Amino acid sequence: MQKVTESEMIIMDLIWDAGKKVNSAYVIGNLPENVKWKMTTVTTFLSRLTGRGMLKIVEKKGRTNFYLPTMSREEYSLRVTRDAMLGTGIGPIKNLIASLYKTNDINKKSIANLKDWLSDEGFADESKEE
Repeated sequence: MQKVTESEMIIMDLIWDAGKKVNSAYVIGNLPENVKWKMTTVTTFLSRLTGRGMLKIVEKKGRTNFYLPTMSREEYSLRVTRDAMLGTGIGPIKNLIASLYKTNDINKKSIANLKDWLSDEGFADESKEE
């Protein structure tokens, strides 16, 4: 899956937050104050996102398309993370966590929370069986 651009992510965030089908007028009307896009720019982004499979057209009224996301924000984040790990050859999750720790993107408390989650999910027991 191709990662969306920063500009496209602005639109995806608006649509995810809306929680309903939206059209280009909705997007224009809900852009952050610092984003001054014209309607043609928004429709171009919506078309690209549809072509990439991030959005689907669920209704047409005249020349107006209504869009819904094809996946949740969480599903997208998981796919991007997975693709990044596989694409960079990071390999074992241990290397990823070590890298995050070395760059201060994760701290000891986060690691403790991860250990607790792994234990709750039953992963701690599986490692003893190998």
